[in-house]
Amino acid sequence: MQHWLGLRLAWSRYRELDLESSALRIVGRGLFLAVMLMVAFLFVFMRVTGVLTGENEIAIPTGVVSADVDLGALVQGAFLRSRGATLSIIGVGTLLVSAALTGHALRRGTSTALLGREVGRPGFRSAATAYVAIAVPVLVLLTWLIALGTAIRRRAWSSLLGVDLDPAVVNVSKGVGIAFAALMIFGAVLLAIRLTAGHLTKRAVIAGAVIATVMVACNFLLLYTYVGMLIRPQVSGGIALVLGVLLWVNIVVRTYLGGMCWAGCQERAA
Repeated sequence: MQHWLGLRLAWSRYRELDLESSALRIVGRGLFLAVMLMVAFLFVFMRVTGVLTGENEIAIPTGVVSADVDLGALVQGAFLRSRGATLSIIGVGTLLVSAALTGHALRRGTSTALLGREVGRPGFRSAATAYVAIAVPVLVLLTWLIALGTAIRRRAWSSLLGVDLDPAVVNVSKGVGIAFAALMIFGAVLLAIRLTAGHLTKRAVIAGAVIATVMVACNFLLLYTYVGMLIRPQVSGGIALVLGVLLWVNIVVRTYLGGMCWAGCQERAA
C-alpha cells in the first residue's frame, strides 16, 4: 500500500516540478546524440551481419525475419544512407555540442527530480557536466552493443570466433551479458543519486533497478523494431532510424526522471 501511495505522491511531484519540461529538454538535446550513436551501432551491426553471406545472423523473436534473409545487405544500405550527414565535420561538431547539452540537461533534470526547485542549477561548464557528457554516450552504446551480441545466432558467433561453440555456452554467455548491461545501468543510476542527493536509500535502489530493467528492455525493443523496419523497403529509409531512436529516447528519459522523482519523493516522506 505504501508503494502505491508513493507512486501517487511521485506523480503529483512530477507535475508540480514540471518534470515533463525537463524530459522534453533532454529528449530534444539528446535525439541527435542518440542518432549519432546509432550510426556507430550500425557500423558494428554491419560488420556482424556480414559474417554469413546470404543468411540472417540475428535471431529476432517476432517471426518476421526468416533465416535466409541477407540482413547484412540491408544493414549496410542503412549505414551508408545514415553516415553521410553525421560523419562530416559539422556532424562531429554537433555531436560534441549535443553531448554537452544532453549531459547538462540530465544533471538539471536529476537535480530537480531528487531535490526540488529550491536547489541551485548544475553548471554547464563544470567538470561534472563534462564527465556526464562522456559517460552517458559510452554507457548507452555499450548497452546497445550488448543487446546486439545477445541477439547474434550461435552459428554466427562460432564463425566470428573461429570455434564451434556449444549452445549452452552461448545461451549462458548471453544471459551474463544481459545481466552485465543491467548492472551497468543500475550502478550509473545509483551513482547519479548518490552524487546528487548525498546518500542512498532502499527506495533509490528500487528506482535504480526499475530504470535498469526498462532500459534493457527498450534496447531490445529498439533493435528488434529497427530490424523489422529494415526488411520493409518502403520504411527502411533514414526516417525509420530517427523514429526508432526517438521512441527509445522518450521512453528511457521519462522512466529515468519518473524513477528519480519517486526516489526523491520517498526521501522527503521518510
